[in-house]
Amino acid sequence: MKIEGVEHIGIAVKNLDECIERFENLLGLKCSRRKRMESNKIEVAVIDCGGTTLELVAPTDEESPVQRFVSKGGNALHHICFKVDDIEGWLAFLDRQGADLIDRKPREGAFGDRIAFVSPKAVCNFLIELAEET
Repeated sequence: MKIEGVEHIGIAVKNLDECIERFENLLGLKCSRRKRMESNKIEVAVIDCGGTTLELVAPTDEESPVQRFVSKGGNALHHICFKVDDIEGWLAFLDRQGADLIDRKPREGAFGDRIAFVSPKAVCNFLIELAEET
């Protein structure tokens, strides 16, 4: 069981179109995928950036947790996602260590990976996402 690297860095944004345009036009980076997730009240865009990706996450509803996040601090780092080889093993290990887990079981992520979130209380006030490729 190991962390294989940073899968992506999640950035919460107020206006997805505006941010995509800025990353593309100012930095020459490209948006490779985009998906609306009605169940989570978000829209996600992936910006390819060398060996990792940036995941821009925008709220689609006033009740979205991401809306509450951006209303407090504007566009900001939201989470760090680590690519893991055994998500169930990691969740069991973190649970045994007493880590506060948001997800006790993996769920499907925006683009098909199996994901789970670890509460900011567990790791120095950072929201951590674990992702396992399917």
